[in-house]
Amino acid sequence: MIAYIKLLIYSCVFCIALGFLLIGGGAFFIYLAKGCFFFPVYHVERIFVFGCIAGSAITLATIVFNLIDKFTVRKKPPSAPD
Repeated sequence: MIAYIKLLIYSCVFCIALGFLLIGGGAFFIYLAKGCFFFPVYHVERIFVFGCIAGSAITLATIVFNLIDKFTVRKKPPSAPD
C-alpha cells in the first residue's frame, strides 16, 4: 500500500512539473514573439489541478493493471515443461 501512495505522490509531482515545463515553454514562446511575459495565475491553479488528476489516473491505472495480472496468474494452470 505504501508503494501505491508513493507512486501517487511521484506521478502527481511529475505531471505538475511537466505542466509547468509545457506552459513555461509556451510563455517563453509568447515572450519571444510579442515581447511580453504572459503567465497568469489561473494557469498555475490549472496546472496543479490537472497534474493531480493525471497523477491519480496514472496510479489508478497501475492498480487496476496489477490486479488484472494477479487474477490472470491465478487462473492459468501451470504449463508442462518440454
